[in-house]
Amino acid sequence: MVDGEKISIDLSPLPASLRIKADRSGFDLILWTQGKNWVVVRCRSCGTVSRKRRSVVRDTRIECKHCIRARRLAAEHKIGVTLIGAAIDNHKYGLFLLPCGHISRRQYGLIEAAAQGKHKVGCVECREERYTCEAKNQGWDLVGPPTSGKPGYRNYNHRCGQRQDVSVGNMSNGDVDCSGCGESWSSKPSAIYLFWIGLSSGEVIKLGYSNNPRRRLRQQLKIAKGVRTKILRVIPMPTGHTACVEEKALHSQMKRTHAKLIVPKHKYGDGINTRTEIYRVEAREIILQMMDAVAARFPDTEDPDDDLN
Repeated sequence: MVDGEKISIDLSPLPASLRIKADRSGFDLILWTQGKNWVVVRCRSCGTVSRKRRSVVRDTRIECKHCIRARRLAAEHKIGVTLIGAAIDNHKYGLFLLPCGHISRRQYGLIEAAAQGKHKVGCVECREERYTCEAKNQGWDLVGPPTSGKPGYRNYNHRCGQRQDVSVGNMSNGDVDCSGCGESWSSKPSAIYLFWIGLSSGEVIKLGYSNNPRRRLRQQLKIAKGVRTKILRVIPMPTGHTACVEEKALHSQMKRTHAKLIVPKHKYGDGINTRTEIYRVEAREIILQMMDAVAARFPDTEDPDDDLN
C-alpha cells in the first residue's frame, strides 16, 4: 500500500542517475511501479513512502506531501489561522479562517512567510471596515475601489456630495482636500501638542501640531511599542493653518532664546520618525509656559481629538 492504494511493483534495477536525483531532494529510491512510469520513494525527513512520476524525479526537486502538510499546519498554529479547505481554482491557494472570524483565500507560501515574521496576515474585510470608520471621522464615506485603479487609494464621497479618489493614508491622517467644496486640512480644526518620549538614548519632548495628536504619537512617529510616551499638553486650534503658524512661531522662539535645548537628529536617530521639533526635557516648563500664552488667545476652540482624555 502506498498513498492508501494497492500498487503493482517492479523489482527491475533502478538507474543510478535517478537515485542521485532522488537523493538530492532528500529521498531514497525504492522500486518501480506502474510500468516504470512511476517510482516509489521514501522521505528521509519523516519516513513517509509515496509515489512520484519518473519524469518528476528526473527533472525537478521533489517534495514530501507529509512534510509540506506538517510545515503548513505548524505555520497555521503559529499565527492563529485555520485551513478549512483548498481553493478549487489554484492548488497554491487555500481557504483560511482568520482570528477575526472572516474567511480569506491565501497562498500557502504567504501563510508560511507570515509565520516566519516576514509580513502580517491582515484581513481584507476588517481593513475595509477600518477604512470606512477612518473616512467617517473625516466627514467622508467610503464608496469602493478607486476609479483610477491606483494601489493604496479608494473612492470616497464627501459630505458636500463630491466623489473623488483619495490615498487611504491621507484619509486616515485627515490630510485630504475636497475638490468640490474646497475643505482641506488647513481649514479643519487642529491642535498644538507637546509629547514626552522616553527613548533608551534619553528622555526628550516633542512640540508639533496635528489634527489627531493621539495618532501622531502612536502611529505616525513610528516609535517602538516598548518605548514609554505621554501627551503632556494639547491646545485646540480653529484651523490647521492657524496651528501651523502658531507652532512655527513657538519653534522660532525656542531657537532664538533656548537653542541649546534643541536635540539634533543624530542623538535620537530612527527612534522618532522626524528630523526636527525635538527638545531636551529641561525645555518642558519653558514650552508649557509658551503654550499657555497661545491657549489664552484661542480660549473657545473645539478639540479636534476630543477623546484624547
